[in-house]
Amino acid sequence: MASEKGKTMTELTLSTLQEKLSDTEWAAARIVAAYQPSGGPGSRVFPPTFPTTATDPSPYLMEERVRDRDGEVRRATVLDQVPAQANRCEEATAAAWRQGVVRVPMLRLVHRGASSFELTGLDAPHRAFDAYWRDSRLDGAKFDSTEIGRALLNSSLTDATALLEYDPGTLVYGGWNSHRKGRQAKFPRIYSSEMIGWDPVVGVRRAGRMDPANLTGSRTGEGDEWSYSPMADKKKDSKLSEIGHGNIAPSTTHGGVTITEATRTAVLSLTATRRIRFGSLDRAAVDAAHVLLAAFGLLGDRLAFGQAGLWLRSGCDLVTQSETLEWIGRGGTTEQFSLSPHGAVQLYDEALRAAQAAGVPLHLETVELTPSEPLAEALDFSLTKAESAGE
Repeated sequence: MASEKGKTMTELTLSTLQEKLSDTEWAAARIVAAYQPSGGPGSRVFPPTFPTTATDPSPYLMEERVRDRDGEVRRATVLDQVPAQANRCEEATAAAWRQGVVRVPMLRLVHRGASSFELTGLDAPHRAFDAYWRDSRLDGAKFDSTEIGRALLNSSLTDATALLEYDPGTLVYGGWNSHRKGRQAKFPRIYSSEMIGWDPVVGVRRAGRMDPANLTGSRTGEGDEWSYSPMADKKKDSKLSEIGHGNIAPSTTHGGVTITEATRTAVLSLTATRRIRFGSLDRAAVDAAHVLLAAFGLLGDRLAFGQAGLWLRSGCDLVTQSETLEWIGRGGTTEQFSLSPHGAVQLYDEALRAAQAAGVPLHLETVELTPSEPLAEALDFSLTKAESAGE
């Protein structure tokens, strides 16, 4: 990666990452990227949609934001919130893990019944504290009652060793045990990222469907078990359009927005990373653990966002225009660095090996779980029968 002055920057090394974490004059690593729609300036992008209300009729998140240090306030739309960006990092890391590119401590639930289902610690909504793990079995025992399960539940900011050992993603992206009784520990994220579209102008779109044979009439029955009548029937459940036939008149729907630019800002907090403690581990192991977590956060970011383009959802395909990676220190001091996806994989692997050498406990053999009987039944029904049961 080249800086604005055209100088080629050195790829981030393990020694530099170790130095930044050990020196408390440095607070964070920050990544700022600018994007344009793949269709070019003026083409539409589609932000995520949310339920509308009488006071807020827009399906998009719109707000006023300070754009720069001068305090300029501009209109913005949220293209991707912090949780969604974290999920993209987790998805990219999980893909690399499945391909054998990286080694990561992992919980995995596998179900092979009337349906097939797999869930990893990088897929679970509540990460290490997800209800899926609570309702799983490890070697026939309730997972929460096993040594691993109890260690995860007893984790705290003063001793997060078990989370590091079995599910480091919870420490990087945050986690809260909200599905079990009692007061449970909360783990704030040390990495966050958000995408904003600037100066949005809301578009208008009409959506409909033309039937190639212009079928008219009505029907009785559902799915592929229905009878045809040439007589039109105004009842909703008799319309051909309800089973995919006939014309649908165009109606107004959300039409996306045009923007002047999209920006992504990601922060890996060194300060928050240093706050995480690991019980009885010695200083060298704690330092290595912090470096490993930081490398893990950078790995997810680079795998998810380090390419030339970014696809967020249908109608929101973006091209990277510029990207700056920098350390942020006291007084606003900055120091730029470079890190490619390949370089991030290497950096993480080096940090992993250094952590092992320092005595950090890391369970790199996948913890294989199976669903409890009620969860297995729920999975089979939801994945194979739920639709037909509702007809």
